[in-house]
Amino acid sequence: MTKKVGNAVQRNRIKRVVREVFRRNRQLFPASHDLVFIAKRGATDIDYGSLLCELQRAARRLRPEATP
Repeated sequence: MTKKVGNAVQRNRIKRVVREVFRRNRQLFPASHDLVFIAKRGATDIDYGSLLCELQRAARRLRPEATP
């Protein structure tokens, strides 16, 4: 994670939240994909619910039936 996003405490919090959301919702993502999370400015303010919505949206885009 880049040092452009908050201090070490904030970056570690972001990592913990992302890991927890992913751990609880692993079934949304195909096992054949690798995921890379890049925290942008403002990521220090994201909460569990907002991140969950973002991951669900990303998961829908990865599903084969969602492709046109």
